[in-house]
Amino acid sequence: MKDAIYKYAIYAVLGCTIGFSAFLISSDNLSPFTTQATVHKNVANIAPQVSGVITHVNVQNGQVVKAGDVLFSIDKHSYTLAVRQAKAELDQAQEAHSAKWQELQSAEQILSQRNIEWHNTNNNLIRYQRLLYKGLITQQDFDDANASANVAKSAIAVAQADVLRIKAELFGNKIFEDQTDEMTTIANNTIKYQAKSAAITIAESKLASAKLDLAHTNVVAQTAGTVSNLQLQTGSYVNAGNVSLFLVNEATSWLSADFNEKGIAHLQTGNPVWVSFDAFPGQVFAGTIINQDRAIFDASNSTNQLSTVVNDSRWIREQQKIRTRIHVNGANAALIAGSRASVIVKNGHNRVVDTIGYSWIQLVSWFRYIY
Repeated sequence: MKDAIYKYAIYAVLGCTIGFSAFLISSDNLSPFTTQATVHKNVANIAPQVSGVITHVNVQNGQVVKAGDVLFSIDKHSYTLAVRQAKAELDQAQEAHSAKWQELQSAEQILSQRNIEWHNTNNNLIRYQRLLYKGLITQQDFDDANASANVAKSAIAVAQADVLRIKAELFGNKIFEDQTDEMTTIANNTIKYQAKSAAITIAESKLASAKLDLAHTNVVAQTAGTVSNLQLQTGSYVNAGNVSLFLVNEATSWLSADFNEKGIAHLQTGNPVWVSFDAFPGQVFAGTIINQDRAIFDASNSTNQLSTVVNDSRWIREQQKIRTRIHVNGANAALIAGSRASVIVKNGHNRVVDTIGYSWIQLVSWFRYIY
């Protein structure tokens, strides 16, 4: 009786072993299976936008933070001085700009005066010309009047050139087509409009940049998450752009699984899967294929380089893996990014295959109690 029991037990074990072996051999064509699956979560790389010595670390490793929370602070002294210097340069530029407008106002008044003087000398020239025709004055008197008119006209050109020079310093190479709208007009000795000079614009931009750098001395979380890999401490020097800590978004996670390309027909979006996490022995979770990566990095043929041909002495080469992204229904929030899992794709058309597949993934989950 005992011999018969042992015999049937051995047959049962051998039958299961042979059945599962046959299933695993053909699984890529029926129900793809892989043990190469990893949990991924969105991770924000936190890097300061300015360099300096850390004065405060406001978080701890594993702490949950909200968007807007200050993570750590950088010494503000040099950036505060930069703001003061930029503010002083802006004040200086505004003062110089105001002085230049006063100079322009004075130059335009001189130009107006030169125009009046020229009109006066020109009227005198016309009168002298009439008197010369009547013989009431000498040629010398007429020549003196003509010279005075020419000098007055030249003075207008000099005054105009001075006005244009000052305007060029104020506005650069800008050409004003409508003087009423585009340039300073003088009415009742009051400046109605003043355009902003390039020097002021540059100084304002420099001040805004300095203020922005000062604000960036407080490194703020742009998204909610859990602080991970925190190795900062007060007194450490950090460079702008260098990653200082990580924020893990616990709200989003997915499973990245690598299947043999032979099973690509079953790795389509929406296909159901069963998942066994190493972290939860004995439990099987349901999931769905989200998508798959449509390109694989080819290390032997980098961009803009000649192809590298590798001779393989094996008769049957190893299959290419296909990276597949999977959503797991009800995945435990305790899973960390990097947790490992095994995945089998549900066939959906053959109950026998699906039964064997589920039995296999359940068996794998039980193995995790001891391995």
